[in-house]
Amino acid sequence: MSGLFGTLNTARSGLDANQVALQTSSHNIANTNTDGYTRQRVDLGTKIPYHKTGVGLIGTGVSANGVERIVDDFVRSQVRDSNANYNFNVQKSDVLGLLEDALHEPSDDGVITQLNNYADSLQKLADNPELDTAKTNAVQMGVSLATYIQSIAKQVGKVNGDTQSQLSKTVLDFNQMAGELANLNQQIYDSHLDDETPNDLLDRRDSLLKDMSGQADITVAFDNYGRTTVSIGDQEIVNGKLGVQQKLSVVVGAAAGTAEIYPDGDETQSKQEITGNFAVGDVVLSAADGTENYSVLEVKSGSIGGLQESLAEVQAHQDELNSFVNGLIASQNIVYSEGTNATNAFFESDDPTNPALSLRVNQDLVKDPGKMKVGAGADPADGDNSLALAMAKSLKAKLDYPVDPADLLTNFDPTSLTFTASEQGMTVAGSYNSIVTKNGISKQKADNMASAQLTALNQLEYKDQAASGVNLNEEMSDVIRFQQGFQANARLLTVVSDMLDTLINRTGV
Repeated sequence: MSGLFGTLNTARSGLDANQVALQTSSHNIANTNTDGYTRQRVDLGTKIPYHKTGVGLIGTGVSANGVERIVDDFVRSQVRDSNANYNFNVQKSDVLGLLEDALHEPSDDGVITQLNNYADSLQKLADNPELDTAKTNAVQMGVSLATYIQSIAKQVGKVNGDTQSQLSKTVLDFNQMAGELANLNQQIYDSHLDDETPNDLLDRRDSLLKDMSGQADITVAFDNYGRTTVSIGDQEIVNGKLGVQQKLSVVVGAAAGTAEIYPDGDETQSKQEITGNFAVGDVVLSAADGTENYSVLEVKSGSIGGLQESLAEVQAHQDELNSFVNGLIASQNIVYSEGTNATNAFFESDDPTNPALSLRVNQDLVKDPGKMKVGAGADPADGDNSLALAMAKSLKAKLDYPVDPADLLTNFDPTSLTFTASEQGMTVAGSYNSIVTKNGISKQKADNMASAQLTALNQLEYKDQAASGVNLNEEMSDVIRFQQGFQANARLLTVVSDMLDTLINRTGV
């Protein structure tokens, strides 16, 4: 449109555009402290000009073509990857720290101290073989050692159980976030159908993806509408186009050919039995066709991956603790029985699969410590201390771990009351120290990795904030700029209005 009315429309377009820009700056300022908010900018563009004969193209004003988010998707992808690695090592450090507390070494009252006290009591018994108080002391030191090991085994078992429970809760949390993402996908799609730009929905989507990346090593893909497909490995968890979500579950019990899970990680539900060879702690995914054919989902990072790896280490150290107890039981019993009994001569346990939980001293000796043998043979001579001395020395013998009682019996010489030394073996105390050392090394590695990943994550989040965060100085500059633009266009409207008034009311006859 040409003429004054065309100029009027041009000024009005400037008013509208600057008003939209001011509204967007206001929205940015209002959300300065909103977690996950991405700053927005109005896409301003010139309107289509018209052609005036003899003059050429004349502009017709400005239009607000949309409001876009200022975001660097590549940086956000890096943030998700770094967040997954950071949470993996944090979870691992936390669990191994609990295990370190349970093992309680080095300390002045830990297993090694208890073991030394027991060895000292045997040495004192060897020095005073006919003293009943020395026998009582040796038996009671054995009881104290067994009781302490039982308490350690219970604490390690609690760490194991708590880690399993935390893994289920984390999987449940992940499933809930995946469900929310599936709903967001639909809302984002509906907004596009209504010709709207769902910037705030996209912000919520990105926040969800970051939280999900803290749980697992997700792979993310977007379609043209902004809908998200999330995968772990080669398994799709959320399909953005189809709106399909597959839920994760955790194996909490396993036997040959069968396993038990809490459906979707929800411990408030009854356990469900599934078919297949799985291990406790496996994260499983049902088939995409809805059948109950479960497969193991390999999670390499995030809290879920960290809890899985931690659980595997706790279970391995639990096995090593039982191996340590088996070595203690077998070595002491074989010596005490002079090569005839490896299971229940001095120490005994009711559960061969988890002996640490039920380790105790032979109850006949506890009731009457005077029955404890000190010398070897069926009728030892007065003052014979060979048996007590051999029991003390056997604690320093190097044995092959895990201990096989049958092999240990074969390697025992009943005449000298000694075991054949193993060049690569460990003492009883050494086997426990090995558990503590390996756990300490693993925890220190997790601590160092978590620290390094936190530094990297902070740097990436700073880059993300630099691109997408709200800068109040910049926003206030924009407010002034758009305010002046609005005022200038308003002034132009006044000028055109005066010109029209002159033209209409002050011209003519």
